[in-house]
Amino acid sequence: MRLQVGPIEYQLLVAEAVRRMIQMRTGEEITFHISEYLESTSGGNRFIPRLIGFITEQELDFFDLFCTVEKIGVKKALKAMARPVRESPTPSPGKTSSGSARCPASAPRPPSRYVTTLKRR
Repeated sequence: MRLQVGPIEYQLLVAEAVRRMIQMRTGEEITFHISEYLESTSGGNRFIPRLIGFITEQELDFFDLFCTVEKIGVKKALKAMARPVRESPTPSPGKTSSGSARCPASAPRPPSRYVTTLKRR
């Protein structure tokens, strides 16, 4: 997504849930909570600064926490956040909710393992 701030335009990465929330608000002023990271090229000798935007601070905090899970990087976390954080399932220990089964990032690990890892943090 492109973000215009005065005369400067930025490329902003957003989760699908954020994109859906803002798609009808073109031209309106929107406040984003921003995180920055450096993306490495395949050779690892060049880094590209990236901005990631969220509508709420809660979403940004969850994203930062989610990225601490083993084998979850920035891009995988963004893809997994297809629904707003407030709609994310919070299953009981030992149970997997049907909502967490839809997590695209959960291919190598069962969704319950992600939830367990996050609950420990």
